[in-house]
Amino acid sequence: MPLLRMRSATQDDLALTYAITEDAMRGYVEETWGKWDAEEQLQKHRTNFTPGTYRMILVEDEVAGLVAVEEFPSHVWLVKLYLLAKYRGKGIGSQVLRDVLRGAAAQGKPVTLRVLRVNARAQALYAKHGFKVTEEDGERLHMASVANPH
Repeated sequence: MPLLRMRSATQDDLALTYAITEDAMRGYVEETWGKWDAEEQLQKHRTNFTPGTYRMILVEDEVAGLVAVEEFPSHVWLVKLYLLAKYRGKGIGSQVLRDVLRGAAAQGKPVTLRVLRVNARAQALYAKHGFKVTEEDGERLHMASVANPH
């Protein structure tokens, strides 16, 4: 398994995080909504990019992806876990997910997330790590882990 390092994101990572998002999500967005509107997607990304919640995933000092997590009193929300194509299927997503789950479990909180219905690969990853579907809406499944009580 590759050696991972994390670094905090900065405002300078806006373009890089958008490129990772497009690489990871464009196909699923097109399958779900019919097209990837670059202008709309970039504007959404600019609006929602909060460097304090993002961490860049590094493999041998090369950016492999990103993870965004938000803390709430009752749960930890895994907002995004995106890897560039060449890093998928190597156990990196599982490694990052285990770290998020460990951090949440140490606080006695579950991890929640949303995943597009068409993204079967991500759903399988989350299910493998104990996530269950808690709610469904038109395009997405909402999933949650079980917090490990102390």
